[in-house]
Amino acid sequence: MKLSSKTHYGLMACHVLGRNYPEVPVSASTLESYIAVSGKYIEKIMRTLTGRGIVTANRGASGGYFLTREPALITVGEIVRALEDNMEIIECVKSEGKCKCCPSSAVWKKLYDGINDLLDSITLEQMIKGEVK
Repeated sequence: MKLSSKTHYGLMACHVLGRNYPEVPVSASTLESYIAVSGKYIEKIMRTLTGRGIVTANRGASGGYFLTREPALITVGEIVRALEDNMEIIECVKSEGKCKCCPSSAVWKKLYDGINDLLDSITLEQMIKGEVK
């Protein structure tokens, strides 16, 4: 399974925002230089994170991006699911009941649950502090 570059860069951006929380807004150009990707790509990622309520933005000379909550209240799972279409690795993981679409559906559901449980057990604050073990 391969996650998109969007997720990699989105976690990097949230790391920068978390290190500056709550005092300093982070400009798109700062994120662009830190992450080393185009400004348009950063803006697309930040729009997605804004739409999911993880990030907010202020316009103007002293504007920039901010986290909507403190890093201890944001999980890595929340960020990853925002950028990876809810981490639905295969269609049958969406079903609430038991999917009968294929003999391997229970395997995919267990994998999906395990990945999300792990990502939800890590906060952005832990990632920033290097406390992920």
